[in-house]
Amino acid sequence: MSSSANISRKTPYQGPDRVFGKFKCPKCKQRWQSGHSWANKGQKCKKCKIEVYPYEQKPLVGQSNDSDSDTSPKRTEASWGRRRCGKCRRLGYPCGQFQCGRRI
Repeated sequence: MSSSANISRKTPYQGPDRVFGKFKCPKCKQRWQSGHSWANKGQKCKKCKIEVYPYEQKPLVGQSNDSDSDTSPKRTEASWGRRRCGKCRRLGYPCGQFQCGRRI
């Protein structure tokens, strides 16, 4: 296995979809959960402002490749912290608009 493959695997989940993640800041020990978790993307700790990667990830409840059948609760940009989301910062738009490797 190449060293670049080791570097890119920062999260348990390695697929293209948004998943549910559990986070714990190594500095202040604050914990949080997010339905906006992605492979190899972290979120900023509200308190410390450092990038934290999820220690656990699993599919969203009701997750489907068909966005019309998604039964998971919808959140507004403000309620889940777009500025802290690593995926949103990289894309330049809310990651909730991104599904299966493409913008929806």
